[in-house]
Order: sequence, then structure tokens, then C-alpha cells
Amino acid sequence: MIERNKRVAELIAREVSLCLAFEVNDNRLRNVTVINAEISKDLKFCKIFFSVMGSEKEVKKALSGFESSKNFIKKIVFSKVLLRVVPEIRFEYCDGLQKSFDINTIINNYNSAKQK
Repeated sequence: MIERNKRVAELIAREVSLCLAFEVNDNRLRNVTVINAEISKDLKFCKIFFSVMGSEKEVKKALSGFESSKNFIKKIVFSKVLLRVVPEIRFEYCDGLQKSFDINTIINNYNSAKQK
């Protein structure tokens, strides 16, 4: 990825995270953490990766929250990130944090069983 695109993607991820924290009042997006963003070479498409601690039901609620708030988030974020073309954004679930939490739980359970 081009260095400029990396910087733009990081800026978009940060602004989306701030927007979720301070601007969006949707309860479905309360426990969402923005992980990363990827932007295409021509800056027309942007994928924003997020994580949610919880069940599959929480993930579906977050996705529906993103779909209903997409235009508002886009308006707020791209009023701060000034680009010639406003990219089309898409939100994708990233389960890396949930997997690492599950692995950590297994290790802790094993260590506590080993000590007994």
C-alpha cells in the first residue's frame, strides 16, 4: 500500500473511532472498537474493521447500527478528513480480539486447573 494511503486510512480509522465515541448516540454501537481501516489505491473505497466483545448477536446488532448510521458517520468523518473524493465506506467485523480473549481464557483455566 502506498504510504499516503496508509496515513489516510489511519486518519479515517481514528476519526471514525472518535465519531463513535462522541457523536453517534446509537446503543448498538456502544461496545464497538475500531481496529483498522483500508483504503483503495484510488481512494474511492474504504473498509473499516471493527470488533465487538460479545456474542454473534452483538455483532449483528453492531452491523445493523453501522448500516443505519453510515451516512451520519461519513458526513462527520469526511468533514474533518478532507479528500477530493469522498470514499464509499463499508464496515467489516474483525474477530481477532475475540479469538485472543478466548485463547487467554483457555490458558487461564488451564493454569488454574494445573495449580489445584
